Amino acid sequence: MIPDVIIHNTVSLDSAILGFDIDIGLHYSTLLAFEPDAILVGSATARHGIGMFLDEVPPEEEKDLIPPVPTPDDPRPMCVIVDSRGVLHGLLHIYRRMEYTKDVIVLVSDATPKEYLDYLQKRAYPVIQCGTDHVSLREGLERLSEDYAITRIVSDSGGGLNGVLINEHLAGRLSLLVAPVLAGAAEKHLFASITGPVNLTLVQATDLEGGVVHLQYIFGSEPGDKPPS
Repeated sequence: MIPDVIIHNTVSLDSAILGFDIDIGLHYSTLLAFEPDAILVGSATARHGIGMFLDEVPPEEEKDLIPPVPTPDDPRPMCVIVDSRGVLHGLLHIYRRMEYTKDVIVLVSDATPKEYLDYLQKRAYPVIQCGTDHVSLREGLERLSEDYAITRIVSDSGGGLNGVLINEHLAGRLSLLVAPVLAGAAEKHLFASITGPVNLTLVQATDLEGGVVHLQYIFGSEPGDKPPS
């Protein structure tokens, strides 16, 4: 059984995820309001975020080699990163330091470079190996449920990862913060990799500050349809 998967993103009116100013505080306060057990991020999005928010990568320190000690009353979600190719080799300590997540779980595949697996092992990052050439998201989600008792995941990623979640019917809900701006055709769009029409049912629309509208959908054409499990 896979957890409840919610896709969350801030987009322009023409569904771009880059090329306009994003209210990061609003984005993450809305995300965390779902009270997820984990936040799912693709490696490309994770690396792009580092470049966006940091002028330079801080050096890894001794404390970064040791996983945080878990406490039963810690309400923060885990950060789950899909990284089959080792894109974040040498960079994961930035995500281990994040204040709004407890630690990092990395999803890898049989094709993941041994050097990256060694890097993860030496720093005691929890690893789920699933899939041959690429990460099998379905298997990874099942393992997150079975091994870590994760029941709700919010995907905070770009079009590639979210496209797989939608195309493989793994997501149950879609949460969009729609900003009042047109980014234009040159920018990266969230739904570029979706195959075929996907029916949605609007369940909530909320006006927020700055002209942003929060739209929430379930996947399915009828209000009574259940999200895929």
